Amino acid sequence: MNTYIETLPTLVIIVLFILSLILLSQAADKLIEEAVSLSLILGLSKMVVGATILSVGTTLPEVASSVAATLNGNAQLGLGNAVGSVITNTSLVLGIGAVGGLLPIREETKKAFVILSVTALLFIGTSIGFGDFPNEGLLPRSFGVLFLVAVPFYIWYTVKKKPEAILGDIEEVEEETGDQEKRQAPDLAKRISLLLLSSLGVTLGATLLVSTAEITAGRLGVPDSVISSTIVAFGTSVPEISTTLVATRYGHGELAIGNVLGANMMNFILVMGATITLMTTGQVVPAIYYQLQFPFLLLLFALLSYPMFSKKLNSVKTRHGILLLTIYAAYLFTNFI
Repeated sequence: MNTYIETLPTLVIIVLFILSLILLSQAADKLIEEAVSLSLILGLSKMVVGATILSVGTTLPEVASSVAATLNGNAQLGLGNAVGSVITNTSLVLGIGAVGGLLPIREETKKAFVILSVTALLFIGTSIGFGDFPNEGLLPRSFGVLFLVAVPFYIWYTVKKKPEAILGDIEEVEEETGDQEKRQAPDLAKRISLLLLSSLGVTLGATLLVSTAEITAGRLGVPDSVISSTIVAFGTSVPEISTTLVATRYGHGELAIGNVLGANMMNFILVMGATITLMTTGQVVPAIYYQLQFPFLLLLFALLSYPMFSKKLNSVKTRHGILLLTIYAAYLFTNFI
């Protein structure tokens, strides 16, 4: 695919890049929808559906694009996508949510934030400990395997602590399913066909996204780490943005912040776990991450910890949202200069 795309004009490649983001996002949404419907038709419980399909599905665009990049020999794009998505979710997505409405903080939210913060520190600390810091870091393959092993335990913990948050997301799909169990044969064939087509769309979208991102970065003289941690990360975070807007619009701010924290956690343990595991020699972390990405990430977590643990606030307010959006703008500006 790269050979053919390289012959195209830069403007056409940029258009293909945008189309690949749209295809990946839409196909991922459709894949989740069909998987949920199929599972309910087959009689699986809502708990099982929520714990598996929906939990993993929220980060499907990041997983698909990062794995595709790694298999294509560009693991740096996968790393940038995962780290950039966490920064984008924490600044842009939460910022939009806080400006749009109040984001209440509950005890379970605080616990989720602590787990996420510890995971982020473990991620950064491990890369320093195994690498040649400050020249570069290294995340060994065993670390990726450890993260992947943590995925089912984290999903179990999430469902055990707040099943209503997950199960509420599939009520609408379940209602659409209705009495479909009575006509499983024809509906099963339809659902399976749509599921396969959606999977194909995700694969094609991820592959095209990686190829166009690499070529565009090369032609514009922009490092892969910048493209992946900003533009690609923004594109794959669009589902979180739409979910946050809907949640805050209907007064469910606590679900919005919970979904962002959950998506960030899955970016670490699932997206990076898969990416690192695919690398036999481990994931190299360039020096730019210690100079730019990680400082911004730690700054965001430090700022978010104030409303998170303040006894007076117990919510992320509009002023915090404006500050988060300002930091995101500074992050983009700093990357591209």
